[in-house]
Amino acid sequence: MMLRKRAWDMMRDEYPTVQDDASLAEAIRVMRKAMVDAPDSQVVVVKTKSGKLAGTINLWKLFKAVKKSVLKDDNLKADGEVDWDQQFANACLICTQLRLDEYLITNPPILKPNDPILVVLDIFLKSRRDWALVVEGDRVMGVVYVTDVYREMTRDMIPIFK
Repeated sequence: MMLRKRAWDMMRDEYPTVQDDASLAEAIRVMRKAMVDAPDSQVVVVKTKSGKLAGTINLWKLFKAVKKSVLKDDNLKADGEVDWDQQFANACLICTQLRLDEYLITNPPILKPNDPILVVLDIFLKSRRDWALVVEGDRVMGVVYVTDVYREMTRDMIPIFK
């Protein structure tokens, strides 16, 4: 039954991760690779060298970082002839040098493995994020996305609608 579902039941135990000294380009690469199998995978877990949670970086933070690096060059804002391919290549090079620190979400939404679905939904609503980390002790066990909760909810709801 739906109300018996726990964060553990819905979490994905395979999720994208990078170390806290990774570049923005590495986070983009890791997220893109994760999206091949799971298109809604939109958060990268950032860990310290000792494996502890440093924070996360989500799709919106990546967009913000890319926008900042792409629009950094005044040539993009100028009227006239611009070599857009070269400007894009320059922006990509900037991304390889940007660190994650400035874009890191240091207080991501956290769930415990045994949190019931109502707590999961409450965390989504309070944090205004569509994902949360499942953490036990200081270990990230997985990620729950709002799409996972929706899938579980509707699996039990659809048969009742008939």
